[in-house]
Amino acid sequence: MSAPLIIFIFIHLVIFAFFVETLRRVHKRASEYGLEDTRETLPFGFVRLRYVVILYVMAYVLWIVVSISLYLVFVDKNSSFSVRNGTPAGTSRNVELNL
Repeated sequence: MSAPLIIFIFIHLVIFAFFVETLRRVHKRASEYGLEDTRETLPFGFVRLRYVVILYVMAYVLWIVVSISLYLVFVDKNSSFSVRNGTPAGTSRNVELNL
């Protein structure tokens, strides 16, 4: 395993731990205080806690997909998606100079 891959995996594990801890705290606080969804307790009258949590989970999944795709494009040299010197990995550029 290369050093960039190890760093990439470590960063994702740390972010995943933060993600799980945040969801655990939200669940704990929501059950601890027994909040009810009424017009007086909801910001703007329609934003519920479950909408915020769903948006948070979707943003996390999107971050994972984008970061993996960017890793494949810019860091992983063995991937068919990687870019080397401005040319995609699947193409080869053989240039012979006849001096």
